[in-house]
Amino acid sequence: MSAQTLPFKLSVIPPQWRQRLILLFVIACFVLPLAIAWLLLADNWRPSGAAQHGELLNPARPLPDLRFVPIDERPWDQTVLQGHWLMVYVGTAAQCNAPCRTSLYDMRQVRLALGKELVRVKTVLLLDGMPNAELRQWLATEHADMLTGVADAEIRNAFLQAFVEAEQGSGWIYLVDPLGNLLMRYPTTVKPGGMLKDLKRLLRLSKIG
Repeated sequence: MSAQTLPFKLSVIPPQWRQRLILLFVIACFVLPLAIAWLLLADNWRPSGAAQHGELLNPARPLPDLRFVPIDERPWDQTVLQGHWLMVYVGTAAQCNAPCRTSLYDMRQVRLALGKELVRVKTVLLLDGMPNAELRQWLATEHADMLTGVADAEIRNAFLQAFVEAEQGSGWIYLVDPLGNLLMRYPTTVKPGGMLKDLKRLLRLSKIG
């Protein structure tokens, strides 16, 4: 960004403040759209004919870094998650029952339905241990694009314990914004079309991620 694009004349500002103001202006250009999107949701803003289909966490809660060990145990670059919207399911290694499989399917289909915007969204499955060979094979076949790994209790509990006034445990699809804040969750019974509408609205309002 050049100095000419700023809404004021730098020539009247002391040199030692110019770089600071330019930096603050750049940060504002990225952060403000996301902040506005979150505030509109928190204030129950709805465009005509729209409704919020998930349970909003108010205020949004910053999450710890999403560290996990991929189930194929290959090294991976954690930065691939940074700057993306995330749909996260927290499950168990013992099994992926019908609600679990339905949720993973819905997450995949919602992401695909975003069309060209799907590059802004990633799907993540966090488990409490290494799954057996059968489950690993099923995940590799059905959800090859999903980031799946084993996360420690701190990471999993950051999701499971965030909504203290509601039912605990797994069985929820969580939405994380590009700044790493837990924003919403959806029950496994959510209609995918409703989740898609919410996500499209957030992507439209936010230019981050």
